[in-house]
Amino acid sequence: MTTRVCVCLCTFKRPQLIDTLNSIDAQQLPENVTLTLSIADNDAAGSGRAIVEQFRQQSDMEVHYEIQPEKNISCARNTTVKNAQGDWLVFVDDDEFAEPDWIAKLLECAEQHQADVVLGKVVIHYPKHTPQWILDGDYFHKHTPVTGTVVTVGSTCNALVRASCLPDPQAPFDLNYGITGGGDTHFFSRIHRSGGRIVTCREAVVSETVEDDRLNRDYLIRKATRIGETYAMIFFCKLSPLAKALQFSRAGVQAGVAGLFALLLTPFGSKRSFKYEMVMRSNWGKVRFFMNTPPVEIYK
Repeated sequence: MTTRVCVCLCTFKRPQLIDTLNSIDAQQLPENVTLTLSIADNDAAGSGRAIVEQFRQQSDMEVHYEIQPEKNISCARNTTVKNAQGDWLVFVDDDEFAEPDWIAKLLECAEQHQADVVLGKVVIHYPKHTPQWILDGDYFHKHTPVTGTVVTVGSTCNALVRASCLPDPQAPFDLNYGITGGGDTHFFSRIHRSGGRIVTCREAVVSETVEDDRLNRDYLIRKATRIGETYAMIFFCKLSPLAKALQFSRAGVQAGVAGLFALLLTPFGSKRSFKYEMVMRSNWGKVRFFMNTPPVEIYK
């Protein structure tokens, strides 16, 4: 019996896309597994079209390419899903490079652990000119628990999803998170709440290099704040008024304590102090949610 796998890939003005596509084309697939591509270009000008056409000329893989002009990452993700044909969908970013056994390892893990979702490992590389304080803190590191660990949320940067478990077969990603980010967390949380089994797989590896415009304090602070905001949006909305009050108080206290530690550790360097500032900002994001403050927009 043939297993159909479709890679869902969103892109936006990234020349690295060709490397991502080539790494997908080089996959060493198990027998009876077919692979196709569903690409959504979130640039209204279609800047990724030339790269996709270049790839088509050198590959026999079936590729569906569509421009999604609205600047909204959830719209783009929904477009890839709408055009996908497969028993399994694989999500990956357009600046990542996959190891040759990536998809094989994802499928193997899904079968071994009877999973509906498998979250692979992302290895982060830093450019040579990365500030030392970022290298010391390793602020872009993405932790993957030991293979087979059951989790409740995930990210679309490296994920295998059973098509039958999608929250919605046409539009599973909530448009409300399309500018702020956090839509993938919401997506996987919905799968978990509906009974889907999500596990991790350290052997399914992709890698990415941090982009220059993210190697700064402002981006990291905005990202940490956004993580707190979206966490609160997803997990606190349905709480009782009393439970919300308790979470608001807890976040405020944790933000204050983390901020104090960040201040006290400042003389000892950014490696230690900035980690606490990130914790402070994340909790401050939760406080901002309760105060109905306009959310931070990562994808604007």
